[in-house]
Amino acid sequence: MTAKAPIRPDESGSSNKLFIGALVGIFVIGAALVAVLASNRETNAAASGIPLEDGVEVASEVTIEGAPLPAMTTSGVSTAATDPTIGTVAPTLIGTDFAGEEITIGPDGRSKVIMFLAHWCPHCQAEVPQVLGLVEDGKLPDSVDIYAVSTGINPEGGNYPPNRWLAREGWTFPIVRDSADSQALTAFGGASFPYVVYLDGDNNVVARSAGQLSEAQTESQWLELAGG
Repeated sequence: MTAKAPIRPDESGSSNKLFIGALVGIFVIGAALVAVLASNRETNAAASGIPLEDGVEVASEVTIEGAPLPAMTTSGVSTAATDPTIGTVAPTLIGTDFAGEEITIGPDGRSKVIMFLAHWCPHCQAEVPQVLGLVEDGKLPDSVDIYAVSTGINPEGGNYPPNRWLAREGWTFPIVRDSADSQALTAFGGASFPYVVYLDGDNNVVARSAGQLSEAQTESQWLELAGG
């Protein structure tokens, strides 16, 4: 008599259970990551000290003292051969932060990095955490200060309002609110984002950059400002 093959239970049900279990695991891990990221954003916002309440004015009038810089028409980091403003004196910028406190960016004996940032610009959104990461790694020289100018305000753009965006990123450096018509950006020769002006302690232009830079390029500019 020929032996009959043993009857095996349907294995498809087990496979489906394993698949569903894997999906549930992925969902749980994803939810945990979202919760961690949300917690980190809340921590960053609290540490930034930037006002987050409704009704914060995101634009404000500024005062420009001195001759404006001509518009930068090239991308990347400028050089003496491509940028006639290098060595000239930049104007002094007087404005207020999101809390209404006055901030002056002018000749005070310290080198400066002035970052003109638009909340809706994807390259600005990438550059801010990159800069903060370099700072956290100890790459910012002690003799160099960083300022942000929140400009190019567009209520229909992403990451609006800008104060909440910068707070989420954990930005703790001084911020100047530009006017609604971007007067500060124009006075410093900005034409694209992100736009950065590098000044020595006497407010002389050392370099300018337009567009997102790599970490190496950013660190190199900081070192040049510090004299090294």
